[in-house]
Amino acid sequence: MPPCVSGRKNNDMKKIFVFVMMFFLLNEAHAQTPVIKITGTKFPFQIMQQWIDVYRQSHPGVTFELSKTISPDSAEIFIAAHAFRRGELKDNQVLISLNRYAQLPIVNSNRSDLKKLQQKGFTKGDLQKIYFSQDETNSFHVYRRDKNVCASRSFAENVTGKQLDVAGELVNGDDRALSNAVKYDVNGISYNNLSLIYNLKTRKVADSIAIIPIDLNGNGKIDADENIYATLDDVLNFLSTSNNNIIPQDNVNIVINRNTITKPALDFINWIITQGQQYDRAFGFLNLDKTIAQEEQQQITALIKHTNDLTIKN
Repeated sequence: MPPCVSGRKNNDMKKIFVFVMMFFLLNEAHAQTPVIKITGTKFPFQIMQQWIDVYRQSHPGVTFELSKTISPDSAEIFIAAHAFRRGELKDNQVLISLNRYAQLPIVNSNRSDLKKLQQKGFTKGDLQKIYFSQDETNSFHVYRRDKNVCASRSFAENVTGKQLDVAGELVNGDDRALSNAVKYDVNGISYNNLSLIYNLKTRKVADSIAIIPIDLNGNGKIDADENIYATLDDVLNFLSTSNNNIIPQDNVNIVINRNTITKPALDFINWIITQGQQYDRAFGFLNLDKTIAQEEQQQITALIKHTNDLTIKN
């Protein structure tokens, strides 16, 4: 065999060897890349995706999967936007708050008595009667989601203090389905969070729906200082500076497993609390209370130590 042919074969073999090694090395690197799986209630997904996008700019080696189709058992982070009662969490589960959200009553913007309703507003008693009673004289066609859904559970517990089911017609789909049902029913009424009531770009109330103000002082009319709904930022400004507890509000929480949560996931959660709060308002959410934020940072520090100890032990 001529030397040139033999040399060419050796070069070809070297190229194949290098290619195969690179293939295995890339596969191994990919296998070692942290993948943080996130699932749970859907309405915070938009702000969660924003956090992911910004975080990855400074942590390109971390990969995320955010989807409703992920099994809760395989997810590191499970979003649950409601308060938990004693005994609901398992021994190995930890609850961490990320930010806050508020909900408001919404109706069809073409309702004939809209002006009167907006001048009078709803008291807490009105909310209880309209959404949680079987009164046949109720002139509203109430749309609801299942009581076990985060936003519905939070709305019920804020308005009634109990885990009740809203009395009305059950709609399928996510929280957007509540707004859509109201848009196509002139007598429709429901409830939703700010990020789905307002257009996030214009900061105005979305087309075809209207907000019924909350009569905070219970005097039977909406006073000038209670008329806070013109823009999303007006509502957020009020809620950020008021101790009001009549407008339904709750934390967006996550549930994690203290024994399986990874250090990259804890670092991401800590970043949300310490640096990610600046993106809340753009998406219709409120920042965590500073005291709660400090408590959550302390909890995460303890969890990181626990995770490190488990790694050393194993």
